[in-house]
Amino acid sequence: MYIIFKKSLSETCIPDDWKSANITPIYKKGSRNLAENYRPVSLTSQTCKMFESILRNALVEHLEKNALITDSQHGFRKGRYCLTNLLTFLEKVTGYVDSGSSVDAIFLDFAKAFDKVPHQRLTAKLISHGIRRKVYDWIVEWLKGRHQRVCLRGTVSDWLIVLSGVPQGSVLGFILFLIFINDLDIDIKSFILKFADDTKNYKNITDTSDYNELQEDINKLMEW
Repeated sequence: MYIIFKKSLSETCIPDDWKSANITPIYKKGSRNLAENYRPVSLTSQTCKMFESILRNALVEHLEKNALITDSQHGFRKGRYCLTNLLTFLEKVTGYVDSGSSVDAIFLDFAKAFDKVPHQRLTAKLISHGIRRKVYDWIVEWLKGRHQRVCLRGTVSDWLIVLSGVPQGSVLGFILFLIFINDLDIDIKSFILKFADDTKNYKNITDTSDYNELQEDINKLMEW
């Protein structure tokens, strides 16, 4: 296995099986007759996942060692969870309320966020985060030429080419998404907290200028 992984990385060679995914729709909420109420989870090659785990560990070490991921991100990070996200938010808000200030908060959830990641923008952000050479080349190749089909109750669809997104169900997908959404905070003056793509944007409001500033930040986030 070591020889296969080493050759794949050194020659940027990825078998087609490693780029294939069987999509299993996982029900979330609402009507079961609507496709948008299901989360598509990719079932990918177990061998590839082993190699992805090695790369993920190296990427995480690089990003955390160099403090490249913003503190606002609490998703898929060691020592940070949904609970730490909520406690941070609660501490800020209760502090403002106890001091007599009002707080406005906006909750954002990007629709199909993992599936809509544009590969060209993602790879540019990999470079900006210091991910280059063989690891960069391998990830770019891993994203290219992917294809998937839906599997449901023993029935499968035709294969389709994947033009965007990071595979949900892969090992690398989560850390790649964190890199992609990492610059969401740029030029945002109010407080922001993220758990992957779930975002809270909030600010204590003392006058109309605070409200206008928060509105400007919301507009920037919506345009992002």
